Amino acid sequence: MNILMSLLGFLITIAVLVAFHEYGHFWVARKLGVKVLTYSLGFGPTLWSTRKGPDAIEYRIAAFPLGGYVKMLDEREAPVDPSEQHRAFNSQPVWKRFLIVLAGPVANILLALVLWMMMFMVGVQGVLPKVGVVPADSVLARSGLQDGDVITQVGGQAIHSLSDLRLAVLEGGVAGAKVPIEFEHQGAVNTGTLDLTKLKPLQGNHQGPARDVLREIGYRLWSPKGDALIHKVMAASPAEQAGLKKGDIIEEINGSTYRDPWALITRIEHSPGKPVTLTVLRDGRTEQITVTPKTETSTNVDGKTTSVGRIGAQLGLVPDAVARAKADGIQMLVLERYNPVEALSMAASRSWAMTTLTFNVFGGLLTGQASLSNLSGPVAIAEYAGQSLVIGFSTFLGFMALVSLSLAIMNLLPIPLLDGGHLVLYVVEALRGKPAEAALEAVATKIGLAFLVSLMALAFYNDISRLLH
Repeated sequence: MNILMSLLGFLITIAVLVAFHEYGHFWVARKLGVKVLTYSLGFGPTLWSTRKGPDAIEYRIAAFPLGGYVKMLDEREAPVDPSEQHRAFNSQPVWKRFLIVLAGPVANILLALVLWMMMFMVGVQGVLPKVGVVPADSVLARSGLQDGDVITQVGGQAIHSLSDLRLAVLEGGVAGAKVPIEFEHQGAVNTGTLDLTKLKPLQGNHQGPARDVLREIGYRLWSPKGDALIHKVMAASPAEQAGLKKGDIIEEINGSTYRDPWALITRIEHSPGKPVTLTVLRDGRTEQITVTPKTETSTNVDGKTTSVGRIGAQLGLVPDAVARAKADGIQMLVLERYNPVEALSMAASRSWAMTTLTFNVFGGLLTGQASLSNLSGPVAIAEYAGQSLVIGFSTFLGFMALVSLSLAIMNLLPIPLLDGGHLVLYVVEALRGKPAEAALEAVATKIGLAFLVSLMALAFYNDISRLLH
């Protein structure tokens, strides 16, 4: 089922984004008087095609969905009838060619803006950024936060949900900044400074677990007091080997109670390779089960590598604790929904934030400050597409908006074969007063092709490595 949802989400995402990108080229080319021959979604063998309009434009869907193209009349590709030379792409002044090429990325930027606007209008389900027990030596603790506080602003950005908080922390960490933080403490508004100078979120490692920037600064999700309920036991894990089962309720660890599942997880993390005794309630009976947490390495925000214990079980809160919290009026789920004007403003802010973040990531990759493991390819896109599709419509809209913006930025990079590479050549042509030599273009095309193939190979390698680990 997960594979089918991933495939469906991937196909929808790619089809919509490629269609808009190519339609940008298509629409501007026709408006500027250039004859379009083919509008294709995908490459390779034709699955379906039809011809329409006075120019008998071919509209086609091809077998391989990773892209598309708009083929225009061009003397460099085939002989052109003298009566139609004025409609050939290569015969157009440089400013027209520049606008036609630029139109594809611009279409994706506009699409991202519309998708995010729709997402904020439909409503985004999120988790209230309420803080649980804060580790004493953490970044959050040094900022003054305590158990039960609700984070409302980071770096001047309003924080409504956990996803807002994650994005703001990620931005501050990439910038290596100290940012102001605002939070509610027992009804009063307090402020502090969040030191993210040592976070360095882009220095990841595809061979290890995915980094959680919120956990690294000491964030633990608040939960009511209550015992941990085992939702799932991983295959071949210490928990399975010890005999723990789905539905078990853990009442004590080493003979003592704990506040909530997060506190239990912390106790287990502090016992790598050391047996711990869990008091488990199963089918109305209590029994003692000893489990030895597997040792894994973890790097904190200060760059220190430590050993942590994992037992391989997914834990949640017992239902009666959740019911008590609801009875007390505590609602951890929030719904962000805005009118069209507010939604457009929010979409513009999100677009700008993600654009600056993306360029910071590219800059980090070029300077070596960001790990190449941050690159993802089609496999990761399919995985996240499926997950967002399962979560809900608004989440899927946000995912498509992010990929659309990333596609636009990627295409604007000054790399031969990409739109950005062509735009650079047109700028050079405008400055020189004549096109670049054919030999130079041929060499640039080979370099661009080699770069893109290498980039795709690395992205596939990272995707497969993540799946394996």
